[in-house]
Amino acid sequence: MPLALAPHIHLAVIGDDAVLLDTAADAYLCVPDGRRLLRPTADRAAVSPASPDVTAQLTAAGFVDPQAPPAPRRRPDLPRRDLGDPAAGEPVSAQDGLRLAGALWDLFWRYRGRPLPAILAWVRRAAPKCADPDEVARLARVFQRAAVWLPMPRKCLVRSFVLLRFLQRSGQDARWVFGVTTWPFSAHCWLQLEDVALDDWAERLVIYEPILAVG
Repeated sequence: MPLALAPHIHLAVIGDDAVLLDTAADAYLCVPDGRRLLRPTADRAAVSPASPDVTAQLTAAGFVDPQAPPAPRRRPDLPRRDLGDPAAGEPVSAQDGLRLAGALWDLFWRYRGRPLPAILAWVRRAAPKCADPDEVARLARVFQRAAVWLPMPRKCLVRSFVLLRFLQRSGQDARWVFGVTTWPFSAHCWLQLEDVALDDWAERLVIYEPILAVG
């Protein structure tokens, strides 16, 4: 019987290998030959290790919950499109500027110094219930135009957080997707709505396997 992954554990399979993301510890674990060792379900919500030793290790680490039934997890597809050249971005209105300032305020007060689980939980609670694709695209282009002037690090995690908060402060939302690749290992994140990447190039994201999506 498959063992449900704990809520803070997320899994991706890349070729024969597997990657686990522990959001509670903000850490990744690469498992060579993980497809065979862990035998994950198609939606990556549970595993069925063939070895009792592997099961015992996963249980001891708190990676699986033997008492819980597996809960289906929706795995996002990679984006197939993006917003194009940032130079063609929308002009920044006064209202957009105020919301960008608010998103930067959130960066200092809701992101810096906080653990990843707290950040993810907060953006989930703050998310509106719907999103207008045209308005989301417009706002993302506004962000593209303004981002070069914003006083923030260029790390993908920071950029995506600020854009997400800008969208949420504007009554919109998007999915915050985390992806991984191996050999060499690399982790990345971006925002997308449906099949459109909002803050990255779709062709650059094809090397990543989504491991977690928020929103």
